[in-house]
Amino acid sequence: MSARKIFLSSLILTSTGLTGNASAGEIHPNYGIGYEAKLVFDKNDTKPGAAPVSLHSGQTFTTPGDGGNATAIRTTASMAWCDPVINPEGAVPDTCYGWSHNSRWFLIDLSRLKKQGLGSVWVTIDLKRYDSGPADDKNSQGNPQENDDLIPALTVWRGNQNLGPHSHWYPAEHQDTPEFWGWLLQRTPFVNMLPMDCFASAYATPTQDIATVHGKFKLKGGNQDYLTVAVGGDAKDPNSKHPVHYELVVDVKRKHSHGM
Repeated sequence: MSARKIFLSSLILTSTGLTGNASAGEIHPNYGIGYEAKLVFDKNDTKPGAAPVSLHSGQTFTTPGDGGNATAIRTTASMAWCDPVINPEGAVPDTCYGWSHNSRWFLIDLSRLKKQGLGSVWVTIDLKRYDSGPADDKNSQGNPQENDDLIPALTVWRGNQNLGPHSHWYPAEHQDTPEFWGWLLQRTPFVNMLPMDCFASAYATPTQDIATVHGKFKLKGGNQDYLTVAVGGDAKDPNSKHPVHYELVVDVKRKHSHGM
């Protein structure tokens, strides 16, 4: 059984991508101008007991128009979130916000929920370390390299980046060339939350294997009910930058349930 069927056993192909049952949401890989995938949620996904959406690097999806070549979710890098070499001049100290060429991007689409009668939802986004197995533990030269030692880190904005592609696919708001593309993104997407709650790193945690952003998301309707998520890693060894695997889990519920 393919990875797509294992995780999304009820999915069927459509002309626009992958669509599925209520408990699994929808996943559209390689979406837009640079997202690894778009995750679409329906009102049924917000009911108690409905499963969250889960995907991981290395997972493949067969989609219409791919000519038989399955789309794979790419790895991130061990220094793909708070890399002081990459952070642009003028960045706020100790924040980073996911600047990096090797961070990966996902779009959470909640635009159906307002039309379905919901005013707000609780969103939990977990970025986890993922072990892809010993056969995959090698670097680009084929030498042994542990790829399951990610220290997860993520940043969440309200908004959908659809202004056009740039060579630097990350939100460096202090850069001059090319002009910052992400004016549609807002760094404080959750209701009654401080900006710092919109990003998280596992670096200071005991196990260093999971980072979580959680909050109440007010639905505004139109094109405003999207979350952009940058995922990457905080450097465990700044002298050894290498590909690392991750799992992204997104849960959307009508009532607060985090930590219960």
